Amino acid sequence: MSPHDTPRAPAAAAPTEATITPALPLLVVCLAAFSSLASMRACDALLPMLAAEFATTPGTAAQTVAAFAFAYGTVQFLVGPLGDRMGRLRVMAAACVLGSLANVAVLLATTLEAMTAARVLAGAASGGIVPMSLALIGDAVAFERRQQTLARLMLATHMGMIAGLWLGGMLGEALGWRAVFAALALGFAAVAVPLLRQASRAQAAPPAQPQGDRGGLVGALAGFVEVLREPWARWIVVLVGLEGALLFATLAFVPTFLHGTFGLTLGQAGAVMALYAAAGLVYAPLAGRLAQRLGERGQALGGACVIGVAAALLAVSRSWSWAVPACLLAGFGFFMLHSTLQLHATQMAPQRRSTGIALFVISLFGGQALGVALAAWLVDHGSVRAVFVLTAVTVPLIGLAFRHGLARHARGAISPARAPSSP
Repeated sequence: MSPHDTPRAPAAAAPTEATITPALPLLVVCLAAFSSLASMRACDALLPMLAAEFATTPGTAAQTVAAFAFAYGTVQFLVGPLGDRMGRLRVMAAACVLGSLANVAVLLATTLEAMTAARVLAGAASGGIVPMSLALIGDAVAFERRQQTLARLMLATHMGMIAGLWLGGMLGEALGWRAVFAALALGFAAVAVPLLRQASRAQAAPPAQPQGDRGGLVGALAGFVEVLREPWARWIVVLVGLEGALLFATLAFVPTFLHGTFGLTLGQAGAVMALYAAAGLVYAPLAGRLAQRLGERGQALGGACVIGVAAALLAVSRSWSWAVPACLLAGFGFFMLHSTLQLHATQMAPQRRSTGIALFVISLFGGQALGVALAAWLVDHGSVRAVFVLTAVTVPLIGLAFRHGLARHARGAISPARAPSSP
């Protein structure tokens, strides 16, 4: 760890409710996150089948995707305060149970409207899993080791995205679209069992309530306000929103660029794009070493610059093959930058960790939605290469801003450094 990174105060004890013990290994948490993101992307490759099934257009069938994303984002206003009040493990276990039931409802749907309603429930369920996973890791893993653990969780979520896209499409073609949601229902049920078992053991030790917690809607809103009173929390929330807007706007148009410019099929373009997620297989085993060698500042700045190089490669590419190293670099840089932002999201408001992470997720998803909309306008009125150029120039500035902000945070110029919690 760089000597210039945030000073560490003596560690405080973590709540017993959230410890990841041998009875609840990290693998279970990662499998829950995997299922959550696989569910999110499950409909993407199935839209033509759904359109044929319900006698509509793929564009209309895409409401199943939009409904999930809307529910996933808006439920953060509920699951954040619930995680702080009831315990992250209980919320996560309940979300997995609801995820299983929601996917059963999807596979049984006989109309597009019924399927869309079930996808709303599935999105709300999945929205309670990854944020609670981050909070559990924040509670249970010492700050100095946390980034490597977060990298493994990120790898699980990215592999879930690939499974939802690729395996979902393959399973749908082989056995029909309902089989995809049957598999998801079974997956959620499988991870719900150990989570429920561990949550029942935790009932003897209820989570400590944040000081002054009034409960209800007023208490929830007060919790969000309390987190946002922290200047460092506001800084992290703004930076992750910018990251979502700039990076994911670029990624959203890579397959379209490869298809329209170089004539790749959408399947081939998707396979190239999947290298972005596969980069996590390279990053995960290196995360601890990189954290020690580069420190938090170096990782964030280095990751942002790597993303900038990847976007520049896409902007000047003369062949589709240039996208292969570009997608790998973009994925590796994203893991470096985002895992560092996630690390501080778990620590920016330890007294309301679930609420703080919920704000982090809201900002990330809101940034993505805004960034993709603005990028779409730029593509329609200019070119997709202009989007790549914008990303190449601006994402490194996020790394610089984080590096500068972390230096000020370490000196107490932004907000007093908080004691990282560890088991």
